[in-house]
Amino acid sequence: MGALSNIDPTAVAVWASAVVLFALIAVLRAVFKLNFSLLTVLALGLGIALSLVFDGQVDSLNLLGNIYINLITALVAPLIFVSIISSITYVGSLKKLRSIGLRSVGWLLLTNLIAIVMTLGVAIPLHIGSGVKLVDDESTAGFLTSQTAPLDQVILNFFPKNIVGDLSGNRVVPIIITATVLAVAIVSVGRQKDVSIVKRFFEQTKDVIYKAVGYVVELTPYAVVVLGATSTAATTSKADALLALLSILVLGFVLNIIQAFVVNGLLLKFVAHVPPLTFFKAVLPAQTTAFTTQSSVATLPLSIRQLGTVGVGADVANFTTPIGTTIGMPGCAGVWPMLSAVFTINALGLGYSPVSYVALAVIGLLSSIGTAGVPGTAIVTATTVFTAVGLPVQLLVPLVPVSNIVGMPSTMANVSAAVTCAAIVSRQTGEFDGGVLDSARAGRHRHRAGVVVSPAGGAVAAPVVPVAAPLGVVGVAASVVASPVAAGVGADHKPVQPGFAVTPGLSLTLHQSTLRVQADDDADDAPVPVGACGISAHAATAKAA
Repeated sequence: MGALSNIDPTAVAVWASAVVLFALIAVLRAVFKLNFSLLTVLALGLGIALSLVFDGQVDSLNLLGNIYINLITALVAPLIFVSIISSITYVGSLKKLRSIGLRSVGWLLLTNLIAIVMTLGVAIPLHIGSGVKLVDDESTAGFLTSQTAPLDQVILNFFPKNIVGDLSGNRVVPIIITATVLAVAIVSVGRQKDVSIVKRFFEQTKDVIYKAVGYVVELTPYAVVVLGATSTAATTSKADALLALLSILVLGFVLNIIQAFVVNGLLLKFVAHVPPLTFFKAVLPAQTTAFTTQSSVATLPLSIRQLGTVGVGADVANFTTPIGTTIGMPGCAGVWPMLSAVFTINALGLGYSPVSYVALAVIGLLSSIGTAGVPGTAIVTATTVFTAVGLPVQLLVPLVPVSNIVGMPSTMANVSAAVTCAAIVSRQTGEFDGGVLDSARAGRHRHRAGVVVSPAGGAVAAPVVPVAAPLGVVGVAASVVASPVAAGVGADHKPVQPGFAVTPGLSLTLHQSTLRVQADDDADDAPVPVGACGISAHAATAKAA
């Protein structure tokens, strides 16, 4: 009885309820074929309900949530490393690489600048923070200050020191620099020597890592139940302490949601020429995961994967999105630092001139370079801004609980900006697949369509069914030719117009510049793998020679 007396009945009930919800999700996926995005949103709702039912006493589920985050975070560093090398060697052009890199950094910083200007434009007229009494906590302020670093140290940390240490520490910028230098060297050497073995090694390694990421990503709906429950519990437990700071809390949510959907929606429509609703529907799983985990880094594999479902080129998705976890970050490095700064300025009754606010905006923009995409980033970035402009860091202390809550929509805004910038860069560099976008618009955004060629030389009819895109399908032109031998279909099919889906159980792969149709026993409605750029929905047929 002694051992049993230590068992917490509430924890047992919480775990039992979580298992029931897991079973429900499994049934919805396997039996009812529920869409992955809808399943993820439903999982978030179930998690919130679970927390409310048990009055926030769901701490025992933290173990499952942490296991999921650890699993997916463990794959981030190798994913970035091999993806960038594979993408650059695939591009093969240093000129094109410069174009992608400069555009990526430029658009990421621009999204943060928009967030900064929008926040200042709303917070200053509203006099947010006026009349609020802030606690002067020197001890906690010392801890916050210790989390920042001088500018020269920040710049030094951008560059690799030990690649093994960088990989183990998930230091994104050094990993990106190392991978880029190595990939450029491979491309340069490839002009004089055959480096196909090296290229193939990284390409196949990438496929293996993507497959591993796919296994972990399949757990996302189950993890979202847990993360939704624990996040809700953390929020409600701080409710009493937040009453006096309700204005900045609400404004933080509103501004981040506007940044995530309205600002990015306009950029998608008028710059990337992508329907915002179609795009946001495709990346919703990534946004939901960002909201619950508060980590852009942990969401990275899902962000890259979902970009493939709307036609963003794999080379751009694998290059721009990782950079977006450490540069730009409009939610954590734009909205929150500016909002907390204006709040503090008004609470202290300081007379800030327009020039001072301009300086504040510039410092906020610069502080977004090298920001870590992990939970708690917003308060650290705000501390950096406060230190730079001379505001008392100790006055950030009462804003810490608010920052923890606003971190949810802030991270969602960060991820939304990163995937939006990837779409823009992909469109501007000609790496965007319009056929995949058309399929997404038609509601088939998780699949690819193609054409089968019969041995007789004509196109063959096949039921229009979704077929999951295989790993590693990147850069396939709008006009592709399927191998009549690989298709394995009879000649008794009637010719039809181009644009039909392949026969059930077949999938398209690209291997050494040859498009093949092959049997696929696992073809189902599984989400498109990470980095799959996809094949145009309007693939042209060609007669066999």
